[in-house]
Amino acid sequence: MGAEKKGSKHKKVYIDKVLKLLDTYQKVLIVSSNNISSKQIQIIRKALLKKAVVLMGKNSLIRRACKMYAEKNPKVNELIPLIKQNIGLVFTNEDPRTIRDIIVENKINAPAKAGTVAPNDVIVPKGDTGLEPTQTTFLQALDIQTRIAKRQIEILYDVKLVSEGEKVGSSEATLLSKLGIKPFVYGMKLVQVYDNGSVYGPQVLDITDEMLKKNVLEELGNVSGISLELGFPTQVSLPYSFMNNFRNLLAISIETGYEIKEAESIRELLENPEALKELMEKQNEDEKEEKEEEKEEEPEPESESESDDDMFGGGLFD
Repeated sequence: MGAEKKGSKHKKVYIDKVLKLLDTYQKVLIVSSNNISSKQIQIIRKALLKKAVVLMGKNSLIRRACKMYAEKNPKVNELIPLIKQNIGLVFTNEDPRTIRDIIVENKINAPAKAGTVAPNDVIVPKGDTGLEPTQTTFLQALDIQTRIAKRQIEILYDVKLVSEGEKVGSSEATLLSKLGIKPFVYGMKLVQVYDNGSVYGPQVLDITDEMLKKNVLEELGNVSGISLELGFPTQVSLPYSFMNNFRNLLAISIETGYEIKEAESIRELLENPEALKELMEKQNEDEKEEKEEEKEEEPEPESESESDDDMFGGGLFD
């Protein structure tokens, strides 16, 4: 009976903690915590200190707390379906990109344990192993070609020991341990982002302000072009319409001799071919200078001789 009361008390404390986090923070990063040790979680918590709070625990309790909080803030209902499988929650009010970058930086190399599904190919490099010749039979059983050099085993060729997606066998795990190879890199992986009721994938964080600006300008240009083609004025096409109409006014003024102030400078150039020629030559020179400056800023490609020297650490006859 006492154990049940103690368990209920712990659950209440945990739920209260989740409710307080939901009340304090507007953004939640949902991260996968597969193969993450408690020590690594502590390292990530320390790196995120004063920027974010990492919450790990039972999904059922987190969902229960979210449902309770959703009565006050229905937006949290969008977060509940994301709480599944082996995940953790990172609460923050900072830019999610900053928090994502800190999480991604904190990865550790891990040994290959028997039965683990390999997240990547495992390559054993050729060269000295430091193993005694008595271990030759063990390596041959794994189809690894070796020879004895300076009283130790040398692997003759790079060997793909385990392919991505395969389970690591006990023999492979033992060999990697003997060689001191930790082939896997584990860390929290961002799955989804909850932002005050909105949910989006991690790829959205890679969209920069420059990319958004470029896309918006391109779309505005498309809208303007369609508006001008259809003769349907819009806010983005009006500047181009005014400019086109002004050109027409200038052409009519010059053609009919009807003087308007804005056409005086153009009429003077047309009546003075030498001045017009000088202006056009100056514009051509300015454009040529701009192209030359852009060309100077581009890095010059390495010559083949320079690349060869770098590859072999210097010239052949140095």
